[in-house]
Formats: sequence, C-alpha cells, structure tokens
Amino acid sequence: MAISKRGVYEAPKKSPYSFERYDSDMERMMMAKLERDPEVAKWQKRHGVSIPWIDAQGRKCNYRPDFLIEYADGRKEIIEVKNPALMDSPAVLRKRSAAEAWCRARSLTYRMATLE
Repeated sequence: MAISKRGVYEAPKKSPYSFERYDSDMERMMMAKLERDPEVAKWQKRHGVSIPWIDAQGRKCNYRPDFLIEYADGRKEIIEVKNPALMDSPAVLRKRSAAEAWCRARSLTYRMATLE
C-alpha cells in the first residue's frame, strides 16, 4: 500500500466540506470507511484541533490529529491513522499520551488506527 499518496476526497456526505484532502492512502481509506459506517454522523479532517505536546528535547510542539468524528449517539472521537511500523516510535508515543490527556479533559476519546 502506498503510504504517502496525497489527494482529494471528493463530495463526502458526512463531512461539512465539499472535499477533504488526504496525506496518505491510509487516510483516504479511513475517509471511505467513515462514509460507509452507519454509526458515524459526521467526520472531518479540517477540524482545527491542535494538541500541545513536548518532544524528546523538551520543545513545545503542536500535533494536528487526522480526524474528528461525531457518532450518531453523540460521542466524539479523534482518530489518528498511522503506519503500523511507526506506532511505537518515541514521538508517536509522546503525541499519543498528550492527545489522550487532551481528549479526556474534553470528554472525547482518542484512537490510533492502522487499517490493517
């Protein structure tokens, strides 16, 4: 699977936008999956969420997760689509920890997906 394929997802029905951009084939596949999922009421990639985190050198950074999803039952979730080979990298683990705390404080859930 091509990891770095970029493009435009045209005319999504569950996004508030007429198109969404994807940065990888995995993101495109997630968009299609979210469109088909009857439990998903809304999703968006252009959501404006920026989560602060600290890198290994102690620098303040911002992390923009891939998707914000709202389910039919009102739950909200942030999903990060990640190459399985990168799941345990130190930077990904730091971002994940920051995102989980950020989501907990806002009554959201955070999930990492590999689509494998």
